[in-house]
Amino acid sequence: MSSTRKNNDDPWSSSSDEDDDDDSDDENVELDAETPFYSICTYCNSDAPKFDTLALALEYDVTNYGFDLLGSGALVSSNDEDDFFEGAIVLINKCRQFVKDNQVKFSGIELGQELNNYLKGHKVDDDGDAQYYKPVLDDDSMLMCIDELCELKRQTEQESQADTSAAGNNKSDPESDDKMEKLQAKISMLEEQLSRAKGYIAALANDDDDDDNSMSDDSRSGDDGDKKQASSAKQTNKKPDNDTYYFSSYSHTGIHETMLRDTVRTAAYEEAILSNADSLFRDKVVLDIGCGTGVLSLFCAKAGAKQVIAVDNSDIIKQAREIVELNGYSHVVTCVRGKCEDLIANNALPLNGKTVDIIVSEWMGYALFFETMLPSVMVARDALMTPETGSMFPNVAKIFIEGCNETERLDYWNDVHGLNMAPMKERMVSELTQDAHVEIVSDENIVTDRKEIITFDLNTCKDADLDFEVPFDLHLRDDDKSRNELQIHSLVISFDIDFAVPNTKSVQFSTGCQSTPTHWKQTQLWFDPVHNCPVLNREAGDSMKGVFRMKRNVKNHRAIDMSVVWEVGREAGSGWER
Repeated sequence: MSSTRKNNDDPWSSSSDEDDDDDSDDENVELDAETPFYSICTYCNSDAPKFDTLALALEYDVTNYGFDLLGSGALVSSNDEDDFFEGAIVLINKCRQFVKDNQVKFSGIELGQELNNYLKGHKVDDDGDAQYYKPVLDDDSMLMCIDELCELKRQTEQESQADTSAAGNNKSDPESDDKMEKLQAKISMLEEQLSRAKGYIAALANDDDDDDNSMSDDSRSGDDGDKKQASSAKQTNKKPDNDTYYFSSYSHTGIHETMLRDTVRTAAYEEAILSNADSLFRDKVVLDIGCGTGVLSLFCAKAGAKQVIAVDNSDIIKQAREIVELNGYSHVVTCVRGKCEDLIANNALPLNGKTVDIIVSEWMGYALFFETMLPSVMVARDALMTPETGSMFPNVAKIFIEGCNETERLDYWNDVHGLNMAPMKERMVSELTQDAHVEIVSDENIVTDRKEIITFDLNTCKDADLDFEVPFDLHLRDDDKSRNELQIHSLVISFDIDFAVPNTKSVQFSTGCQSTPTHWKQTQLWFDPVHNCPVLNREAGDSMKGVFRMKRNVKNHRAIDMSVVWEVGREAGSGWER
């Protein structure tokens, strides 16, 4: 009998300590890091959303009210900072007073339009504006950051290459525009590098020692005296438990191109949505979480959705908004930047008290749960989805396990251009058993049946369900009986996704080895084929039984730990025989 356990006690190190002390020396006013920003159009509401930055507060007004303070002709040019400083104070207070006086009469886009109309008559040096030097909103962070507002205004002017107070007929300089785009791209890159650097510094400052952040082999002896080796999957590079790091990774074009070019993934969503236009999407309110480029939101709009709210917390949301506009669906799709949980907590989604009929999201990661995005989607489901009739889309996810034999990969080292490089085989195995590997595994190397080990009803599953332990039982495949005895070098984890809402057309796709490869590939958990791995004998009727465990990493909630306990045996007259 052989018994191996893959056990991850602490495979990933993490840190979320990114506290930055921002001291602003603006006329001896020190901003409290806890003081939030309120948008112009919402501050009077008792449940008004709060924002961490000025830019997010201004963007919220543009997205939800059609009011652009930076683009307003009432805001003086940034060229004269003294005039801008005084003019901005007056304008902010004037806008806040208007919203305060008219919030009952108008709401949403209508409020923004009325505010825009009101400001058409605004004059910078109006004698009647003296009252607006007094703050309308106590502790107004926006008034304390006029210098930052001036810089944002300057950026807006540079991007448009026109004075916002002019008629708008000046031609922009293409060469200057190109330089500006390159500068902005460089700034974004530097900001991301800074974010990562902060995360690594926080990780280095972690009080945990290196031993706590790495895995060691766990060995024990069984009844027969054989050594039972336990290998561990681990992440060798320390990464901070940092949502900023996670979301910034989705700011790169490459990752979106990879996902869009995954025709299995994208075509399945397209078919599932468009083929159920009448039965599911027409005249419905849809929430798209992690919208990326907005492709799923546009599918929903094409399917006749009444309103689509596209949410993403990376700066790809800017391109998503432009793509929606370019394709003529800006009257249906609203793009909102922010972390889903925060937007819900701050009542910052443009729902006006409504619930959503459908939640569309492509939340899946390697081995289904890597990156752990599903909990965020479940928060939205529980808070916003219409009870009884609402549905997640997709609505079912399944995880599978199967056994793999890669003898040719191992034997390669026995003869490399006529040279025996067998020592490399042991080195390779040592490396393979240290990590869970994401690779495309050929179906030709799969030697057992593919077994479903767990199913998730995404409309009803709970957060606790995502950490699980389940039994499995694998047998050699019946379609290849040429080899009687086979080693199992690795276990392969994959998943299937179902769009199977009752009374609709069902669509499904698979990431298994038997299907067209996807960008998720498959996840391999390697045994040690040199020293100790499962061996199944067909004639003896052997099978491999065990327990598979998956859980979120304690220190980095976006990572997952997987472990396997197994044994080989067969059913005998007296029961299970090892």
